[in-house]
Amino acid sequence: MLIGMATRERRSERGQARARTIVSRMVGELVEARRLAGLSQQALATVLGWSQAEVSRFERLVRRDSLSFVEVGQVAAVLGLELSASLFPVGEPIRDKGHQALIARFLAAISSAWRVAREVPLPNLGDPRAWDLVLRVVDCVVGVEAETRLRDVQAFARRIHQRERDGGTGAILVVLAESALNRRLLPQLLEALGPDFATPPRTIFRALREGRPLPGSGVILL
Repeated sequence: MLIGMATRERRSERGQARARTIVSRMVGELVEARRLAGLSQQALATVLGWSQAEVSRFERLVRRDSLSFVEVGQVAAVLGLELSASLFPVGEPIRDKGHQALIARFLAAISSAWRVAREVPLPNLGDPRAWDLVLRVVDCVVGVEAETRLRDVQAFARRIHQRERDGGTGAILVVLAESALNRRLLPQLLEALGPDFATPPRTIFRALREGRPLPGSGVILL
């Protein structure tokens, strides 16, 4: 049974909503700055080389969804302000086709007795992270993280340990794509993850195929 959870569309919608909020706030600050400077819309328009109607549309957010940073920066500079913007991570990015293919191979290899949910948010309020999959059977809850290519083993292990602490699951299953690189780095990953991830792959595969609870966390190549 497959239960859809967070989707690409939901992430996109959150991004749009956040951007609209930021644009509205910045334009509101610019309107306030113009008024405090004692400038009319026409006076501002003259300096900008815009029409008064264009300034009015700008301030009323008529083109909010297509307003450019260039325009905001231009108005800000005229009013003695400087535009600043930055990006910072708040969660994992949408994965590529290889990642989706790995998930599909994994789902094809497990029993239908497992209840499966995709992209399940971690249980802490406001936490932007999500499990790739969450599996449930009887009283067993497993968080699944799929990775097509290991790059920084230590960073990946830290990420998994953070999910072990915050993820709200009884076990964690790391699913790596079968490749020469991943196989070569697997011993390093297992050492970094520690003894809690020492469940043998054969035992894990058997439990997955038979729809039985996993005896512990582990790593498999698929």
